[in-house]
Amino acid sequence: MRGQLVVDLPIQLDRSSPLGLTAQLVRALRQLIDEGHLRHHDAMPSTRAFAANLGLSRGTVVAAYDQLQAEGYLEATPGSGTRVEAAVRLRPARPAPPAPRAVPRTGPAYVDLRPGTPDVSSIVSPPWRAAWRKAVAHPTAVVDPLGLPAVRLEIAEHLRMMRALVRPPGQILVTSGAREGLALLLQALSAGRRRLLVGVEQPGHPALLGVPAALGIDTLPMQTDDQGLVTAAMPQGERLPDVVVVTPSHQYPNGGSLSLARRQELLGWAGRTGTIVVEDDYDSELRYVGMPLPALATLDDPDNGSVVLLGTFSTVLTPAVATGYLVAPARLIPTLSAHRLATGLPTPALVQQALADYLASGELRRHIQRMRRDYRRRRRLILDSLGSLPNAHLAPLTGGLHAVVHTEGPGAEVAATLAAQRILVGELSGYWGPHSPDVQGIVFGFGAVAPETLAELLPAIARACRR
Repeated sequence: MRGQLVVDLPIQLDRSSPLGLTAQLVRALRQLIDEGHLRHHDAMPSTRAFAANLGLSRGTVVAAYDQLQAEGYLEATPGSGTRVEAAVRLRPARPAPPAPRAVPRTGPAYVDLRPGTPDVSSIVSPPWRAAWRKAVAHPTAVVDPLGLPAVRLEIAEHLRMMRALVRPPGQILVTSGAREGLALLLQALSAGRRRLLVGVEQPGHPALLGVPAALGIDTLPMQTDDQGLVTAAMPQGERLPDVVVVTPSHQYPNGGSLSLARRQELLGWAGRTGTIVVEDDYDSELRYVGMPLPALATLDDPDNGSVVLLGTFSTVLTPAVATGYLVAPARLIPTLSAHRLATGLPTPALVQQALADYLASGELRRHIQRMRRDYRRRRRLILDSLGSLPNAHLAPLTGGLHAVVHTEGPGAEVAATLAAQRILVGELSGYWGPHSPDVQGIVFGFGAVAPETLAELLPAIARACRR
């Protein structure tokens, strides 16, 4: 049975709205159909009559009808006019969600000292602004799967000066950060072969520990001590990892650095087993005792070696740029390039161009020097407050943006005590992933907190840790 002719519809249009009249009419009719006010096979008024009823031009109504026909809401049949489409399934009306209520402040805000955030307060400078203005004014396209040649050239120069690593731009691949770089490498290596096994330091960086798990790749815990990875305990025999992820310059989170002997032992083991060594170089430029250590990759064969350097600008610059890089031996570049070509470029060309100009200005190296001075002052505050606590031990603080305090009491209780005082810190046990031993302590960052604020918070941290 045919539906009734619809003449008077409860439609209100706002001529001052930035949403055009046609779009408003389409939305109103769509809602009436969805809510059942316009029923299956109901006849719509003619466009001329409907336009006159609403005080609109006929063209506006024609355009709205055409749109709803294309969406399947209306059906126009010659000689029968326009009706509600039979194929439309009526959906129950959904009430509009309530407007969010402002949460009243009942006390001071939390101070988040969980690691992972650098100080970005001084990043904006004339070279920074100039780089972004130039990138926006002269946008370019990225056609090379390894990334924009200009930024790879500047990354190569940056690594030469800051990490003593000399590699050509053709062995550098631009990523959108450390996690994306590791994921790209693991996916490229696993293409067309058996499932990978990845060795990870215990403890290790939580963000990178989660990457193999997210890709369905099994992990193998590797022992560390106060000098970093224990190379004498590397896996042997049949169950060898295909990839190991290590932090030779600044072990995360405990802070140890691999000696030359251990570095050579690690490279020898990798050469014998065919294992790829991923050098996570997350904050090695922020060293407070002496100069930054040379990268492990400097000891490796640039053509047929085993080390892939994983770098990021998030720590020394800002996470907002979401840009990093892989530096790989020449033998791996075709595999990585082919995988990147297939999966696309995650880092926008504008970001790459701006970063290339910023690096070329030399401002990043000056910025790092300034931040080292600022971070050293915060480090001194931590050493003075936590360096000689009873019932607690501050781990060596030679670099980076976080501190580790080993406690006799449960780290969870220390963190809870500080949270009650609106200070958020991390639990040390969370850095072992699924292979957590009975270890107690806390980890807190100091990169994003002002020295004055840090000085006010450290007494509370000291009291909580020495209980």
